[in-house]
Amino acid sequence: MMKQRTWMLILVLLAVPIISGGNCAFSFGSGGGSDDDDERKEGLTVVVNKGQFVDAPVEGLRYVSGAVSGITGSDGEFEYEEGSAVRFFIGDIPLGDAAPGQDLVTPLDLVSGGDLDTPAVINIARLLQSLDAVPGDDKITIPDDVRAAAVKSNESLATAIDFLQFSDDPAFNNAASQLVAVLTSEYPHTAMLVDGETARAHLARSLAAMGVR
Repeated sequence: MMKQRTWMLILVLLAVPIISGGNCAFSFGSGGGSDDDDERKEGLTVVVNKGQFVDAPVEGLRYVSGAVSGITGSDGEFEYEEGSAVRFFIGDIPLGDAAPGQDLVTPLDLVSGGDLDTPAVINIARLLQSLDAVPGDDKITIPDDVRAAAVKSNESLATAIDFLQFSDDPAFNNAASQLVAVLTSEYPHTAMLVDGETARAHLARSLAAMGVR
């Protein structure tokens, strides 16, 4: 009986996680067997860096980067997993992916080869600026309720989300106009889809202020 209790205690101790510095690691002993059984996998270390999303700083975008996800803060700040791309969304609306290692992300970075004359870049900026809940300040604010409503389970927006194409002006204009009308219906001001020239000028000023060409 004493031997049985001793072995039970050893098994319990082997199963207890070792916690150090906020990290949790599990240690498993080898009970003999083949060389493969004796091999141990190295622990995975995730390095997290910080970046900023700007067309003016954009607050309220959802982002995913490897094992890291969250919502951009008041200065457009986000975190990303080192070596992983960052995907940005408004609810279920995908805005695009930024390449790994970018500390400053703008709409130009979400489109391959994008510049201020690329239609998809300008249309991303148009949508962001149109959904700004506090126009006229020095940033773009996407509220929680807008992000929560911009999902495919919302029957009034499902079709618009599916047909939204940033690279196709006619398709974008139709879908984005509906998205803006529905998503901003509770705003204290009447929001309209920002036109291309206005969006381009706004983005150009923001890039110039950040020293980006």
